[in-house]
Formats: sequence, C-alpha cells, structure tokens
Amino acid sequence: MAPYSTRLLVLGVVRIFEPAHGYLLLQELNSWKVDQWANVKPGSVYSALSTLAKDGLLEVVEPTKDDGGSAAKTSYRTTAAGIEEFTRLVKHALTDTDSHTIATTMSSIGFLAFLTRAEVLTLLGERLRACTARLAELNSAIDNFDTTGPEAPPHVVEHFYFMKSIVEGNLSWTRGIIARLERGDYSFRGEEPKWTPPEDDPIWGNRHFDR
Repeated sequence: MAPYSTRLLVLGVVRIFEPAHGYLLLQELNSWKVDQWANVKPGSVYSALSTLAKDGLLEVVEPTKDDGGSAAKTSYRTTAAGIEEFTRLVKHALTDTDSHTIATTMSSIGFLAFLTRAEVLTLLGERLRACTARLAELNSAIDNFDTTGPEAPPHVVEHFYFMKSIVEGNLSWTRGIIARLERGDYSFRGEEPKWTPPEDDPIWGNRHFDR
C-alpha cells in the first residue's frame, strides 16, 4: 500500500463523521472491506490518529462521558489544514497511476463525493492520459524485446505483458467511470445527494456527508 493510503483513509473517515473516535473509524473501514485491499490494522489507525493530530491536521474533541457514565473515547475532527491535506490526497490518489497497489485508487473512490463532478472528471482525464502513455511505453517495450538475444531469457517479456494487462484494466475502469459521471450517475459536492444512510444504521446513525 502506498505510504499515504492509511493517512488518506483515516483523514477521510474523520471527515465523514466529524467528530470520530478510533473505534468508529475501525467499524467504518471494516464495512469497506479494507482488509481485502489495504493493509490497515487497528494499530495503524490509532497511530495515524496520533500522528495526524501531532501534525495539526486533526484536533481532539473534548472528551465527554457517555450515557452510562463511562469515560468516553477520544474523538477527533479535521482542522482547516486537515481538510486541505485530505483534499490533496484524494486528488493525488485518483491520479497516481505509478502506484503498484490498488489501495491508492480504492481509497480515493470512497471520498469522491467530497469533490465536485467537474473536479473528478478533470482528474480522471489526467489519469486516462497517464495510462494511455504508459500503455504505449509497454507496447513499445514488447515490440522491441529481443527474445533471441543474450541479455535476458525470452520468458522475461511476460513481465511487460502482465503490466500491460494491468494498465488496460485501469484504462477500462477509467473510461467507464468517466462515461458514468458524464451521464449524471452518483452525486458530488454541491449536488443533491442521491443517497443518505438510514437513521437506524448502527454506524452512521443520523450522520450525513457534510458538503
């Protein structure tokens, strides 16, 4: 996983709930099945919360006792600098075609609704151009690979074929989401929400995206 993916996920989930404590973050991230596509462990979430607070991107909300009188969990909310960093990371992750893990793109997808439709389409256009250029490089590498030369055994060319298949999959998804956004699918910042969580949801309760 790219080093910034955990940072983005933690900042982003705090941004959704405002405020949020560590256990709530873990509940939400588990519902996203992050264990299947990102190496996010409970310890890394709590460590990220502390680091982000130390860096001035999160601030601690004054702890209060719960209804049962027990000490409440420490909660956090984003600062102005935290919102700026979160937005930067979402945009970077969506266009980071050099990453060798799906965690970067998967992380950004979860927070696209915090951007405008126009912003997302612009970023996807950048991604499309980068993937197209990379595909051309790989095709050239395949065409120019000498399977009879002494430099490397012939089967090594399969590295390029494998990377090509990944880039082609990336291109297919990117073209698809661009088409879906252009026809009006989903909702983004400044638009009427097309989805809100049920009020009895055990994690969300009556919380909603703050656009």
